[in-house]
Amino acid sequence: MYMVESKAGAVACMLLSLFFLGTWPAIFTHLERRGRLPQHTYLDYTLTNFLAAVVIAFTLGEIGKGTPTEPNFLDQLFQDNWPSILFAISGGVLLGIGNLATQYALALAGLSVTLVITASMTVIIGTSLNYFLDDEINKAEILFPGVGCFIIAVFLASAVHASNEDDNRLKLSLIGDEKVEAG
Repeated sequence: MYMVESKAGAVACMLLSLFFLGTWPAIFTHLERRGRLPQHTYLDYTLTNFLAAVVIAFTLGEIGKGTPTEPNFLDQLFQDNWPSILFAISGGVLLGIGNLATQYALALAGLSVTLVITASMTVIIGTSLNYFLDDEINKAEILFPGVGCFIIAVFLASAVHASNEDDNRLKLSLIGDEKVEAG
């Protein structure tokens, strides 16, 4: 199995993932402007995500000779390790539910509000769960002020969305009044 063992390799992987995380909203918006429905884009995303996972598992997961401490993908697949398998399956189900919720949020609230809230909620829930599941080995005084910033971001994004909705209603009512006066 291929494993990143150097800090430079880990940083390169993080930068690559940040690049892809930063480009998908732009691609999503571009596709939506060309008439592609968000639901179809998410179906494409889900199918591509699954196929990429399978390809990576059978290529990078099978590189080199497996050892007892670093088994290959197929060796791990056939181990008697049902709690880990069920945990991974439940994580996939929760990811699917989250993507479905994001799809509906995009349709109702738009890209700018949905991304801020979903990303912030992911960080808040993930950081809190990991902190408590890891027996509180991290420093809470460093970790949770950052989580607090994400909580503030959620409330600010909600306030901005509410303000924009009010502005849009006002603009639409003014346009309607102008049409009545002109008619």
